[in-house]
This record gives sequence, structure tokens and C-alpha cells, in this order.
Amino acid sequence: MLPDDFTKPKVSEVVSITSHQLKTPISIVKAYLEALLSEDYGKINDKQKEYLGDALENIKRMSMLVNHLLDVSRIEERRYELQSQEFSLKEVTEDIIRDFFSWAQASNCQIILKTEKKLPLTISDPLKIRQVIENIIANAIKYKSPGQGKIEISIKKENNMLLFSCQDNGIGIPEDDFSKVFSKFYRAEKAVEIDPSGTGLGLYIDKAIIELSGGKIWYEKNPDAGVTFYFTLPIAI
Repeated sequence: MLPDDFTKPKVSEVVSITSHQLKTPISIVKAYLEALLSEDYGKINDKQKEYLGDALENIKRMSMLVNHLLDVSRIEERRYELQSQEFSLKEVTEDIIRDFFSWAQASNCQIILKTEKKLPLTISDPLKIRQVIENIIANAIKYKSPGQGKIEISIKKENNMLLFSCQDNGIGIPEDDFSKVFSKFYRAEKAVEIDPSGTGLGLYIDKAIIELSGGKIWYEKNPDAGVTFYFTLPIAI
């Protein structure tokens, strides 16, 4: 029989506690794998390098899942906080495109950025907004249609907001799933076929970040192929 003062923990609390407990061992294993792959402790053969590389990729996926689960638990418990400051949305976007250049090129995908010459600063958490943009662009690259991929990114001023858009010519989103896109664990069937390792939490977290920043996030189906994701952020005064 349970004691009188026993309180059954919420699912979000269990997830949060478990995720916190997993973070340290995952970080340690990741560090060991990276040290072995760098051959700091001796030479390794090609087969060992292949196995260690696969192990590292999987531990990175585990780390991403743990971080996503922690974010979700904080969002649901209203403990998710942003470290807001003024920054250039254009500069953050340009930096991400540079980081993604090799991956996009290897995926036969072109990224085009169009912005106004002079854009005001925005105010939010630059690291969290970077996370949002990385997720949107990564999805556009990952779920492109066969053949040449094309991603057109735009940033412009609209009234007292900055409007970010990312248009792709990818596999799109089924009409039946339109209302589920920003839901937890949502993944379209085609997306699962292309990348079974996804968590289905990225866009849910993105929505929370943008709304906590005082903006909005949405998407539209393109007339020919793919989708365009939009979000707005307030201009810093």
C-alpha cells in the first residue's frame, strides 16, 4: 500500500528526470568515441573507423532526442525560457547557410538567400532562433524531391516585424496532415521513409520558441511542389 503522502509523478516529470539522467552518460560516450575516431589513443583500421563512426552518429541522435524531450517537458510545464537580446536575423541566417553549404551541395540542393539591404535588428534568443532556422532548412534539404533541390530564403521588414520565409520544392506535406504539422511526434509517411531517425518534435519546439518571442510561425503549400515555412519576429526598438 502506498503511503498517504505519495504523489504519482506526471509523465512530463518522468521524462524530464530521465532525460537529465541520460545527458551525462551520453556526453561521456560521445567524447570517448570522438577521441577514438581522432586517433588520439592510437591508429584504428578502416573497419574500426566505420563502426565507431556509426556509433557516434547514433549517439548524436540520442543526444538530440534527449535535448528535445527536455525542451518539450519545459514547454509543457511553462518553464521554457529565452535569453532575449538584440541581434541580426540576417547574419544568423547567413552563418547557418555557410554551415549547411557542403551538405546542400552533396544533396544536389541549391540555397538562395534574398534580403533587403538594410534590415533592423530583432529581439529574441539568438541561439534558439538559430535552432528554428537550422531545423527548417535541414528539413528542406532532407526532404527534397528527387533531382535538383531548390531552397529560397527571404527576410524582409513588414510593419513592426521581420518576416522570414523558406520555400522549397520538396516532397511537401499531405493535405490530411495539415493540422498536425506543429504537433508533438508528427511525421508524414514519406518523411519517415526518407529519415526513420527523426523525432517529430522539431517543429513543435520551433512553434514554442517563435511564440515565446512574440512572433508567429506557419506554412503554406506551394502551387507546384513543396512548402514554404514562415515566421515573424519583433523588431528591436
